[in-house]
Amino acid sequence: MGLTHGTGTAERRIMELTAPAAVTDRFRAAGWWRTGTFLDDLYRTAAGAPERPAIVSERALRPEGRRRHVLTYGQLALYTDRFAAALTSLGVAPGDPVAYQLPNWWETTALTLACLRAGAVAVPVLPTVRAHGLRRILDGTRARVCVVADTWEGFAHAEALADLAPGLPWLRHRVVLGDAAATGAVDFTEYFARTAHERTAAGRRAGPLPGQADRPSVLISVMGLRDSYTSVLHSPDTLYANISAQDHPDGPGRRPGEVFLSTLPLTSLASLIYSVCWPLAVGGTGVYQDVWDPRRCLDLMAEAGVDQVYAEPAYFAELLTAQRHRPRELERLRLVLSGGRTSTPEPLAAELREVFGVPVLSAWGAPELGMGALSASGGARLLRGLEVSARDGSAAAPLRVRGPSVALATWRHGSSAPVSTWEDGDGWLDTGDLATAAPGGGIRVLARAGTRTGAIFMVPVAEVEEGLVTHPRVGEAAVVAYTDPEHGELPCAVVVPTAWDRPPGPAELREHLTALGIAEAFLPTRLEIVGALPRDEHGRLRRAALRSWLLRLHPGSPRPAP
Repeated sequence: MGLTHGTGTAERRIMELTAPAAVTDRFRAAGWWRTGTFLDDLYRTAAGAPERPAIVSERALRPEGRRRHVLTYGQLALYTDRFAAALTSLGVAPGDPVAYQLPNWWETTALTLACLRAGAVAVPVLPTVRAHGLRRILDGTRARVCVVADTWEGFAHAEALADLAPGLPWLRHRVVLGDAAATGAVDFTEYFARTAHERTAAGRRAGPLPGQADRPSVLISVMGLRDSYTSVLHSPDTLYANISAQDHPDGPGRRPGEVFLSTLPLTSLASLIYSVCWPLAVGGTGVYQDVWDPRRCLDLMAEAGVDQVYAEPAYFAELLTAQRHRPRELERLRLVLSGGRTSTPEPLAAELREVFGVPVLSAWGAPELGMGALSASGGARLLRGLEVSARDGSAAAPLRVRGPSVALATWRHGSSAPVSTWEDGDGWLDTGDLATAAPGGGIRVLARAGTRTGAIFMVPVAEVEEGLVTHPRVGEAAVVAYTDPEHGELPCAVVVPTAWDRPPGPAELREHLTALGIAEAFLPTRLEIVGALPRDEHGRLRRAALRSWLLRLHPGSPRPAP
């Protein structure tokens, strides 16, 4: 799989993937799509209110007094132009992929916008992805430039990228934010932030490319499907549709100047929409915390005057505990938005309403379509224009989606070219999940595509399973999803021990996986010991049977073979 610039179906140029003109006209007439982009939003606010805060960023590892950084709209516009000119000077051409694996820093947002400014395809990578996963993404996308932090959360990203580079001949430049000299990389701070590329002749000539609103600009990799993982391609228009088509009376809306906070990584699609796109669209502010700390998050919400906050149920459970322990005055908070690919348990939603005293909505979404539906105790509401194939009834059916927020194309690893969502003109995209319709017009996902699991991050199931079976007391292992009433969908390790009288414990298995380089976010949170794994007549693992068994199983009950 690679982004190519040849002609023909197999080597279709990435920038040619878009919806038919009639569809584009229809979506624009409905107000879901537009001719401008988030760059226009940025420059408009920067011209009219250059001192307005665009980003409030907290860096936990900096000395006290230097942790909080406010970037104005004028400054963000300047750095967007500067970073875009820096990319161009490194040989990045329109349609070229630019990968970056950075924490929740203002530079991450500026680089995302710079990719749009230069006509490049942004390839954000989650900070939790380690060397093997990064290699797969860089190999699949043929990224020309990759930007990483030197080290983050104990992992040497710069060293890992340097080790991978000899096997990635299309990777022209490694860029490091931090100590770049140690690995011979381009210094991001010196070359991107401090060098005024926008003032050079080439920088002054470069203008935002016209007609980019409906073209692919962001490639999101959906991990966890062995080597057949899928990437989805979004445009500024499909991202904007998450904002323009949302009409829930208590929802995020489009109130000018609001302040947004998301606890998820900026390199996830959810935070890209909620912490970058949405604030720009309303001339508001995105609030970032680079190291998760529920107490500091609440302090940041109070001090920055956050109007609405989005998080997964796992994060909200910690915020509730911290707020009950020491209540903060969150005077401007008006909305709590919880969810993701899994719904928010009603007991948690009720507690959030009680503690924060504001409406709580559960969001359902997926990489293929961003935010799909918002629901409260009164029922679910799909985004305007979004169609789903699920029908009422207890039987699960393949979940197909169509509408203005649906990705323009999907790209399966190993395929020679992406598949346009509008290839045959009907615009339906198969998510691979199984679902049924929920009361009120919403959707209920019953089974995930392939081996995908995880509420906050997509767990690389194959890697975790392969790591488990290298433990000396593990004979066989499978990793499947289970639903935790508080935290949503989490990974469970189902293990057949080599000796029944000495099964491995959860702590030692987690330590074993960590020693193999598997990120903490991907470690199983539950362990079940069984005598055998269910298999079909061909010896293939019956994952659906395992999921059903876990659903029926209650803590403290006997563990018969699934």
